[in-house]
Amino acid sequence: MLVYKSKLSKQGVDDMAYINAEDVKAIRQELKATFPKFKFGVRKQHHSSVDVTIKTGPTDFSDCFRGDEGYAPINQYHTHMYGDHQTFFDAVHKIIKTAPIKGEGYHKNKGWYDNSNSQIDYFETAYYISMNVGSWNTPYVQTA
Repeated sequence: MLVYKSKLSKQGVDDMAYINAEDVKAIRQELKATFPKFKFGVRKQHHSSVDVTIKTGPTDFSDCFRGDEGYAPINQYHTHMYGDHQTFFDAVHKIIKTAPIKGEGYHKNKGWYDNSNSQIDYFETAYYISMNVGSWNTPYVQTA
């Protein structure tokens, strides 16, 4: 039987994705400071993922929506698909990955990493990231 271990295993660190409340707080604070005209929802899910939802702001994201529902999941690996919004989504994604380094949580002074290899069904990442504009039950609201 093959057993895959990361370089971090040798240092006594689990390979399991993990994010705590302090890391999420650092992301929330950095997004608020960088984009004061936007309102974000930032929460952790199952201690392994961070979910960032852009709730309100001055930007018209209607070209990202499928239909008229006011909601769009954002693929952070292919932000080029979002045209004029690419720079904004890239900046949000960068904050999600770097803000915990400056915070007081588990990832303080550590970097976000992704050593996953889907070809052998091996997934090792600092934490998983989900980005959305609006949510399925609360659409994005464009402010003036």
